[in-house]
Amino acid sequence: MKRGKGLKLGVIGVGSMGRNHARIAAGLAGVKLIGVADLSASAAEETGKTIGVPFYTDYHQLLPYAEAICIATPTQTHFEIAQECLNAGKHLLIEKPFTGDQSNARQLISLAAKKELILAIGLIERFNPAFQKLIKEIKGEKLIGLDIKRLSPYPERIADTDVVLDMMFHDIDLLLSIVREEISSVKAKGEKIRSKLLDRVIATITFSNGIIARIEASRVFSSKTRNICVTTEKSFIEANLLNKTIYVRDFSTPTPSSLPIKAADQLTEELKDFIVSIKSRKQPTVSGEDALKVITLAEDIRKKC
Repeated sequence: MKRGKGLKLGVIGVGSMGRNHARIAAGLAGVKLIGVADLSASAAEETGKTIGVPFYTDYHQLLPYAEAICIATPTQTHFEIAQECLNAGKHLLIEKPFTGDQSNARQLISLAAKKELILAIGLIERFNPAFQKLIKEIKGEKLIGLDIKRLSPYPERIADTDVVLDMMFHDIDLLLSIVREEISSVKAKGEKIRSKLLDRVIATITFSNGIIARIEASRVFSSKTRNICVTTEKSFIEANLLNKTIYVRDFSTPTPSSLPIKAADQLTEELKDFIVSIKSRKQPTVSGEDALKVITLAEDIRKKC
């Protein structure tokens, strides 16, 4: 694959998500993918040779050539790698759930600010065209409540984290980007069904302005569901994040209508946003501060289960 010219970007961690980051970055305008790194020599070599870039098993060898880094390694490694990258002067895009820990997240946010570096978090659903259309549709509306579901069959790979940090994390982020109010109460219940960790969780979040949100996440469901339903004073809107469709039922009419949605690749848009943030020196769509708020609420939900 022909590499682009521009910002020198490296990818650390080439599992399924990291490989996608590398593949897209390799063909993205304004970016030059300068290499990939992974502890697995076979994964690093396969990805590097497929894309046509240098590959390493030690990410430290990648750092001297990069201006920016995507970190897509296991969550427990994020803090140490991110700290080293920031100290080396690299802009960062870190896959969700950031660090999964409030204290570490705050340290990285502070370090990035001190070094005047961009710190973006990979919460890909923010770039879902159905979600972005939903945001436009409810702008200026008085919200009453939200119901969010993210359901999937049990993953083939052994889960090393619970369903809150693995799946619900996305929807907490979407909720907090819609409702920018103080939280007055959190209630939650969870079950361990197929693993030793929470596999199904239902949380109810009440905001200070009276909005009530219900979020359900399950990785033991029979099929995939990714839905956000929003009730306003005037209408009911359902966004299907999986099929990229939106239906609106105005309470003044009995028949729902569908809205046109422009197709877009979410990971491509996320990477573009990261690059634009670096070049324009503006906050990315999903900042470290945004992810810290998600971690804080996620921790509260887990404690209540």
